Amino acid sequence: MRMRLGMLACGLALGCARLVHAAYELQVVRHDELTQEALNQYTRQVEVSPRRGTIYDRNHNALAVSVGSPSLTANPRRLRLRRGLDLHALGGRLAAALGVSRELVEHRLHSPRGFVWLKRHLSQPEEAAVRALMAEYHLGPREGLELLEESRRWYPNRELAAHVLGFVSTDGRGLEGLERFHDERLRGHTYSVQGLRDAHGNLVFADGVMPGEGQSGDDLTLTLDMTIQHIAERHLAAACQTFEARGGSVVVLQPDTGEVLAMASYPTYNPNEASTSDPDARRNRALADRFEPGSTMKVFSVAGALDAGRVDPGQLIDCHGGTYTVGDLTIHDAHPDTWLTPMQILARSSNIGAAQIGAALGSEGLERAYRRFGFGERTGLPLPGEARARFGERRWYEVEVATVAFGQGVSVTGVQLAQGLGAVANGGRLVRPLLVRRITDATGALVEEQPPDPGRPALRPGMARLLAEMLTAVTEPGGTGVEAAIPGVQVAGKTGTAQKANIHGRGYDDSRWTSSFIGFVPADHPRLVITVVIDEPQPAHSGGAVAAPVFRRIAEDSLRYLGALPPHGAALATARLPPSQDRDATRDVGPRGAISSAPARPTAPGGGVPDLRGRGARGALELLAARGLEAVVEGSGEVVRQDPPAGGPLPGDHRVRVWLEPGGRYTHAVEETPEEPEAPAEP
Repeated sequence: MRMRLGMLACGLALGCARLVHAAYELQVVRHDELTQEALNQYTRQVEVSPRRGTIYDRNHNALAVSVGSPSLTANPRRLRLRRGLDLHALGGRLAAALGVSRELVEHRLHSPRGFVWLKRHLSQPEEAAVRALMAEYHLGPREGLELLEESRRWYPNRELAAHVLGFVSTDGRGLEGLERFHDERLRGHTYSVQGLRDAHGNLVFADGVMPGEGQSGDDLTLTLDMTIQHIAERHLAAACQTFEARGGSVVVLQPDTGEVLAMASYPTYNPNEASTSDPDARRNRALADRFEPGSTMKVFSVAGALDAGRVDPGQLIDCHGGTYTVGDLTIHDAHPDTWLTPMQILARSSNIGAAQIGAALGSEGLERAYRRFGFGERTGLPLPGEARARFGERRWYEVEVATVAFGQGVSVTGVQLAQGLGAVANGGRLVRPLLVRRITDATGALVEEQPPDPGRPALRPGMARLLAEMLTAVTEPGGTGVEAAIPGVQVAGKTGTAQKANIHGRGYDDSRWTSSFIGFVPADHPRLVITVVIDEPQPAHSGGAVAAPVFRRIAEDSLRYLGALPPHGAALATARLPPSQDRDATRDVGPRGAISSAPARPTAPGGGVPDLRGRGARGALELLAARGLEAVVEGSGEVVRQDPPAGGPLPGDHRVRVWLEPGGRYTHAVEETPEEPEAPAEP
């Protein structure tokens, strides 16, 4: 018995010793190793992404916000462990609920991974359908399906300012526009915290997440005005649709501060559905498109010559009766003149007069004048993709000086034109455009403020005022831009009509034009600088007929909104120039460099004004062109009214104003009255 008790005691002692040794091994020797292993088993690194900052307009209206959006995820490993679950049938029903292909859903459900995305950012109907399926199949996070709340970028005004704002990817990274340029500021800083997991691997607690901590990036307040932006986009779209243009752009800015109030491009897109949009529609044409400006560059040619003292304001310049030869280049004016002052050269858009002014400046003087107005360099707007317009890569020779002086052989962007004209409007200071006014954090504290650029001298103040007075002649009777005139308001501006270069081969294309108008209002105390560029309008293409009316509508509505439009009941201004005098056209350089003159319009036959009601814009323009008449178009859709009326005498200025409305409200058989004489038969 004693032997047995001794053996038992020895065994217990050995066991205790072994137990103590094992405990020592685990708690002392392997303490650090086992502690880390335990942490790895029940903790999890959780990436906390802050809410993306909001973008506001100048009046604190939200243009881009972040909202909660559900996304559907799956754990294929757990789904395969679920007894009696038919993944094929489940995949088909999920695909129907999510609006995606069945093959894609089934492929992801059979993945060997433990986590897959089925669809991100579900709509409300999709979320409701998925929740119903999860309830029917009794599936939840522990069974393999889970709805996660994510932050989604939302643009409450849809297409408004889409080209300025840009859009973000499904992962919340900026891809275009301000969203891309200021992505780091808007996105904020992602950080990691430790989380605890239960036996099923579900996150049940996260340490260190404080309310509001890291929940927002910085907010941007822009100089854009949502109302003026809407005005610009609406009138630009109507003009492009009416003239079947390839595209167009509008820039509106304040000349004193350079603040951009509107920047519109057409065609446009909805940034909420950017992935399904046409890449061409996402291009910010005001910033990225380079084009030959045509006669709008005469403003800066005349400004440079006046400021340098090469030309006097009252000096008469020989325009050689409409034909002028420089080297092997023959320049023609559509309206022959002999002697013109600089103001008349601008008003009548004389190519020969501009070429003479360019010659007075010389190659270096002309380039220096253009560079003082900001051409040849980027404006520095905080947007990706700004083009550096082609300018002055080499010295201009005599023939090139002549053509560059009236806007051929040099390229610019719409924003550059607005910046350059702003220097004329504000008294001679070149002010860089300003788009982002201030940056604030999530609490509203100021992080960064962008003061207006003080500017650099571009033109003497006296010469700037004189040039502004000269530009008002363009919109008065006898000028090329009378369609930009606003009753009761002085308008300073300049038309531009330039042929586009051939896509294949040398020279210029007779069927492709760029129509433009640049101006500021009121001319005596400028508040708005507006540039309008219409790409490839048809069948009309002159800047005075296509772009000038767009300028007038935008300026009129914007001034009314700003409370700067005086009450005035006067009728709309009418043109005083016959349409055959397309004076601002910059035309093709022929085989020997001869600039061909504008083709004369056919003489209007007798029988009065044709009946245009019920026709589309294109049909009305073609019918009037065939009669030697020019249309001034208001609105889009079908013609509902015209002035002069059908059958009336031909107007002295050969212009017929037509009003169009979507869908039209006129039917010949119903509305035509017997008192109204019939229009003559179409030729």
